[in-house]
Amino acid sequence: MLEKFPRSALWSDERGRPYIDQLGRDLELLKSKLGHDGSIVSELGGKRIRITRKSAGIYTAIAASSDADRINSKKIMGAEVNAILSAAPAIEASVTTAEQRTRRLIHNLKSLTAKTNQEIFNLVQQNAMMASPREMVAYVSGEIARAPDETAKALIEILKHQAAQKAEYSSFEKLSGRVSSIRHEQHEIHRVIMNVLYLFYSEFVDKKVRFVVDSTNLKALFDYESIHVCIYYLIENAAKYTMRNSVLNITFAEDGRGMVDIRFAMESLAVDPDEEDSVFNEGVSGRRAESNKLSGSGLGLYLAREMAALNRGSLFLHAGKAINGSTYARNTFVLSLKAI
Repeated sequence: MLEKFPRSALWSDERGRPYIDQLGRDLELLKSKLGHDGSIVSELGGKRIRITRKSAGIYTAIAASSDADRINSKKIMGAEVNAILSAAPAIEASVTTAEQRTRRLIHNLKSLTAKTNQEIFNLVQQNAMMASPREMVAYVSGEIARAPDETAKALIEILKHQAAQKAEYSSFEKLSGRVSSIRHEQHEIHRVIMNVLYLFYSEFVDKKVRFVVDSTNLKALFDYESIHVCIYYLIENAAKYTMRNSVLNITFAEDGRGMVDIRFAMESLAVDPDEEDSVFNEGVSGRRAESNKLSGSGLGLYLAREMAALNRGSLFLHAGKAINGSTYARNTFVLSLKAI
């Protein structure tokens, strides 16, 4: 179990589970062998080992090794345990961020699943389906025939929920740092935009927001899945915050420096100048979004910018001035991607 390099564990007084645990089921046994700060030579699984334990504030680290040099010198192991403790705050922050993202992912996926189920059960009665399973297909078919428009709307909403789930999964995977998950290839920009935009058609119609997308044959070099996620969050943001009876303009232009600029211009909730960059921070929502009780988890724009960055691109907001003293302004998001 224990090789030349020590295996270790790190935990704190404020947490039940360790931040690092390379010892597995041997951890509790090692704790019982050395229940306080110090360093001893003991035996584990028929091998002589050195165990070193040390605390610093709320953190405690323990390490064990069967390496002869470490058995003979507690100084070597002591330095290695000190290095773990010095990095403990950074390790805690990293683990906490990862756990928060996992919890948000699970929460969002549960919510999207519930919304999908609700769309279905708004069309058909769950009790009726359960009452006669053999007649279920005929029953559902009859309900669809009686309400074709509502069924069509429900299917579009379900597609949107599925796209949202895919965006959640994809962003989680891309942020894991796996280089193999990024594939930069040539793609038509207009096609990616339209593949997302139609999912929000009913929301724009409900708000009487007209969207105008320029025609273009421009291509760019990017990972389709991550940019699909980026655009999904940008259009979701537009659908949520645009002013009623307004226009969303999406235009394309080469900037002369090897990039293609995709501009999302809209009349949406005003953003103060000092928020132009901070709204892209994880967990941050704009002040007016919060005051209008429209703020979410503060992840959409953060993930959109992260996905752009993974593609060697950029995403910025140019906040406009308030329209006639209202809570809305002419705002423009600019997504820049490498031109072909």
